[in-house]
Amino acid sequence: MEEYLEFAKNLAEEAEKIALKYFSFETDTTWKEDNTPLTMADTEINDLIIKRINENYPEHSIYGEEKSDKKENSKYIWVCDPLDGTIGFSCGLPIFVFSIALVDQSNGQPILGVINDPVMKNMYWADRGSGAYRNGKKIFVSKENTFKNGYLLTGASGKDVGFSNLPVHKLLNEKKAHVMKFPSFIYGAIQVANGKFLGGALYGKYAHDVAALKIITEEAGGKVTDLNGEERRYDQDGIGCIVSNGILHNEILECVQAGKF
Repeated sequence: MEEYLEFAKNLAEEAEKIALKYFSFETDTTWKEDNTPLTMADTEINDLIIKRINENYPEHSIYGEEKSDKKENSKYIWVCDPLDGTIGFSCGLPIFVFSIALVDQSNGQPILGVINDPVMKNMYWADRGSGAYRNGKKIFVSKENTFKNGYLLTGASGKDVGFSNLPVHKLLNEKKAHVMKFPSFIYGAIQVANGKFLGGALYGKYAHDVAALKIITEEAGGKVTDLNGEERRYDQDGIGCIVSNGILHNEILECVQAGKF
């Protein structure tokens, strides 16, 4: 895995240069059919990922947010979000990250993940059984067992997965927690592994939003499931995710389930 992990880190560094090249208050934006924004950075980074992986590991499949290259009977698939937080990026807000995971298609589980914040120069990574790291320093989830004065986050409500985020905000606020929403879920959720946040819930279905978070969070001692508290695959669409420090996972799950419809 060391070779694959170094390859993923190098990709993150290349993607960082592209993102920062386009990042400004004057970023040109177009709109996709699902009413989400698209910038040149999204497209250029996604194209870079496909090019580099095909050059180095032509037998591997690729699942990118903007473009994919899936091959029959491939053992591994690289699951990538080239720019999570395009809304903030397109407005000149420094709240975006690059995310990539290598997923074993025999069980749908990530075996390594890298998340990079180009503005703050924070790169997070993990591979199976080796712990989680930020810029080479080992990181761990919080050991807090109460929500009071703790930070959590949610994504927008998701019709695709059948959940509303409104009950979560209400119930967690009653527990004296501070609940936030970022234009990039990954940007906030990686802080669970970093020990700053207690947990969060994402109401989207796409694997590229959660694959790297899964392994980095769990290697830091936390827990990641779908919105029903079940394990899911990370090489295909699923039912969102709950990410937590593990200790408070079941309580977050109860709050999330209150929003099911």
